[in-house]
Amino acid sequence: MKVAKVGETDQKLISKLIFNTVVPRPIAWITTVSNEGVVNLAPFSFYNAVTTKPPIVIVSIGKRKDGTQKDTGRNIRENGEFVINVVSEEYLNKMVETGNDFSPEESEAKKLGIELEPSFIVRPPRVRGVPAALECKLKEIVEIGDTPMDLVIGEVVAIHYEPSILETQKGIVGRLGGKRYCIVKEEIDFQSS
Repeated sequence: MKVAKVGETDQKLISKLIFNTVVPRPIAWITTVSNEGVVNLAPFSFYNAVTTKPPIVIVSIGKRKDGTQKDTGRNIRENGEFVINVVSEEYLNKMVETGNDFSPEESEAKKLGIELEPSFIVRPPRVRGVPAALECKLKEIVEIGDTPMDLVIGEVVAIHYEPSILETQKGIVGRLGGKRYCIVKEEIDFQSS
């Protein structure tokens, strides 16, 4: 087994090791709305839940290669609201396509024919047909890392869900290293006796 000491190892290898060892990662397929009213839809795999009372989630949002803010990060900073759509197998290809670089004036959902529907509390819409969607309000943004990244902390204010998600997560998509994804196909249930 090899050892990569952080600070003494090429950063590309460190990044690859993080991407390939912290797996599978849940995907936050986030809808936001710009000040101009354009709906942005983009995936982020540095995402997780932190607490349930109140329900708090975190998402790490990087910058573009030129150092400017991504549309999602800018929209959350400006408007303080976002929706995390849970990606299931039937949305995998569309979700990957929304990860491409679109101009701020272009709506990924509109361009790719992804149907949206209104949220109950926040302004950004949610993706129609996903197994769950979390409406969130911004609590705080912490700039972290050398890049730096925006660590977005959001409070979940409403949850849309298909009741079946409480019984099984089969079909939910996760992120692996490189350009690879996984789909939950098997669940092992350890019920206490």
